[in-house]
Order: sequence, then C-alpha cells, then structure tokens
Amino acid sequence: MNPITEQNRKWWLLAAVSCVLGLVLLDETVVGIALPTIQTELNLSDNQAHWVVNAYLLVFACFVAVGGKLGDQFGMLPVFLIGLAIFGLCSALAGFAPTGEVLLFARAVQGLGAAIIFPLFVAMTAMTFPPKERGLAIGIGGGIGTIFLAAGPLVGGLLTDLLSWRWIFWINPPLTVVIAVVAALSWRDVDRPVPPKIDWSGLALLATSIFCIVFALMQSSVWGWSSMIVLGLLIAGAILLALFVRLELSLTAPLINVELFRFPAFSASNLAILAAQYSKMPIFVFAALYAQEVLGFSPLKAGLFVMLSAISQPFVAPICGKLTDQHPPGLLVTGGLFGLTVALALMSLSTSDGDIVYFSFGLVIAGIAFPFLFVPTQTAIMASLPESKHGQGGSISMTSQMMGGTIGLAISSVLFAYNNDYSLVFASTGGFLLVLTVLCYFLFQQTPTK
Repeated sequence: MNPITEQNRKWWLLAAVSCVLGLVLLDETVVGIALPTIQTELNLSDNQAHWVVNAYLLVFACFVAVGGKLGDQFGMLPVFLIGLAIFGLCSALAGFAPTGEVLLFARAVQGLGAAIIFPLFVAMTAMTFPPKERGLAIGIGGGIGTIFLAAGPLVGGLLTDLLSWRWIFWINPPLTVVIAVVAALSWRDVDRPVPPKIDWSGLALLATSIFCIVFALMQSSVWGWSSMIVLGLLIAGAILLALFVRLELSLTAPLINVELFRFPAFSASNLAILAAQYSKMPIFVFAALYAQEVLGFSPLKAGLFVMLSAISQPFVAPICGKLTDQHPPGLLVTGGLFGLTVALALMSLSTSDGDIVYFSFGLVIAGIAFPFLFVPTQTAIMASLPESKHGQGGSISMTSQMMGGTIGLAISSVLFAYNNDYSLVFASTGGFLLVLTVLCYFLFQQTPTK
C-alpha cells in the first residue's frame, strides 16, 4: 500500500525537500571536523586542506543564483532530481577519493549539485502548500535544516573517530535516493507563466569574477602577493564584476537585479547574511582545527566542542521569529551582529593562553547570535521590496550567503598562512563584523518605519 496519498503528499514532499536542505547545510559543518584527518591521510598541505571546504563553497556561490531559474525553465522536478543526482554521486566519489586532487574535483562538482537544489526548497514548498500554510511549511523545513546544521560537528566527529572520514560523504548517497523517490511520488506540477530566458552572460561574468577573486586570495598564501598571477586574477575579477553590474543594469530580466540594493534595509540585510556566513568559516573550520591541533582533542571531542555554537540554534530560531514579529528587524539584526562580534573577540583572546572556558563562551554566544542574522533579515528583505520582487530578493540573499562563506574561508586561510595564528583569524573576523555592525545600523536607520 502506498503511504503517499493526495491528502498527505504535501507533507511527504516537505519532508523530502527539507532533508535536501538539511544535507546541504550539513556539508557546511561536517567537513571541518574531519579536515585534520583528511589532510594527514591524503598528505595535503594546509592550503589544499582548506580547498576541500572552499571548492564546494566556491562553486555553490557561483551558481546558486541560477538554481531556481533552471527549475522555472525546465521543470522543478527534473531539475531537482538532476541536482540531487549530482550531489549524491559526487558525495560517493569524494568518499572513495584516492588523492587530494580527486577529492577537490568531487567537492567542486558536489557544490554545483547543491547550488541547483538549494533554491528549489522554497519554490517547491510554495508551489505545493496553499498560501495560508506556506509560512508554517517553510518554518518547519527551516527547522529541520537547522537540526542537520547543528548535528554536523557531532556527526563529523563520530564518523571520523569510529569509522572513517570517508563516511561523512558516504552517508549522502543513500539519503539522496530515498529523497528522490519520495519527491517523485509526491510532486505535482502547476501551471506557471512562461519564464524569461536565463541570463547566461550574466552568470558567466558573475561566476568567473567570483572564481578569480577567491582563487587569487586562496593561492596568495602559496604564490605570494607579488605574484603576477595573483595580482592579475584580482584585477580581472574586479573588472569582470564591474562588467557584470553594468550588464545587469541594462537587462529587463537580469540574473541579479542589482537595482534592489538601492533599498537600505535590503542592502543591510544582505550584508548581515554575508557576515554571518563569513563568520561560520572561522567557527566551523578553524575552531575545529584549533580544538584538534592546539587543544589536542580527538575528532569526536572536537565535534562536541564546536557543537556549542550550533546546538542552541534550533531552539533560538523560533524565539527569534516571534521577536521579529514584535520588534523592528534592524534592531535584532544589529544586535545579532554585535553578539557575534563579542563571540569572535572572546575566541581570539582565549587562544593566546588556551583558555577553553572563554573560548566555549564565545562558541555559545555565536550560536545564539546566528539566528538573529538569518531570521529577521529574511523578513526585512521581503518588507523592503515590492511583492513582485520577492523572488529576486530571495535569490540575491542566497548568493550573498554563499559568497560570504567562500570569501570568509579564503581570507581566513590567507591570514592563518602567515604564522599559523588562530587568534588572528578570529580577531580579524571580529573586526570585520564590528565594521558591518555600524554600517548595518546606519542603513537600517535610513529605512522608514511602516
């Protein structure tokens, strides 16, 4: 007997797409714990080890803006299943990788799969649930995704300690098969207007510019800042980014509507999202490395340690949602940024003498602050834009989020390469957050209250 019926299929679909969201978020936190073990087993340099994380994030950031548009163009379910297959197959390849080069290739293509399926969570949920239930459905899906995110450090530590680091990738393929079957059985397409053609020229310019900038930053620790390749890539990236903005301003159906940044609350919210994802890299990658390489923790103990920054998030997020309904989003966002700044400052100060107590406090504060940078910002983005621009606003926020991660890891890697100083990584991130706290405060102040 088929348990999926017309009456309950929407909940089956929500479970499927929520688990996909969870797998994508899990990959943000699970790999950092296993990184020292991967580095030792595959004989990777520090730079190559950081690329294990950033190859995924970089491709994700380059292509996430087009993921939802592919669904509109070629059908939600076919695109969803193709993205899921790419993600699952490349996860398997990453687990079997005999060399660092194969692992980096698998992680990069896995990022492409994630970029395709990540934006479809909201689109498929909104198309399946009636308007009066969409908020509840998206909230449930986000809660499930946050649980995966919070479990990442523990799962990574357990699998690395008890089995092998390869299992952090091997757990994905069987889950993607189950998700694909459930999604195929529960999805019903709906009639939609003919979508505009995809801005492939804009995608090429955006992806190439991000790649040039991030690749130059990551490789500067190996080739040096005086390298003509590094300088050339940075200049090329800046020029291509300027050309991208110019092209988007001239199109009626751009890949990213850059004119939306004229709304102060929209700009502030995207900066906050970028800052939050930027900060995840020092916390979920470098804190995990610090716990194992300096404090001498096992992968499992390091996973439990880093989990202090994630375990509170599923509980804080609903509270944050209620506060967002009662208070101006800008107040909550700037408060979250300031809290995260304090957390990074504590982590930086405590690394000089190995004070695990203050470092732990920093992780806990960060975990409380993160939901205030993701929940109110989405509300502020939607409130600051006309309803016809909500889809564009959501796509841009996803791009900001992934760009924050890949740039954050690149800059943190460069700073760490100078003298293996974890304190510098945490302090520089805190300084960056402090600047953005002030900037976002003034931007939100320019937004008229309704």
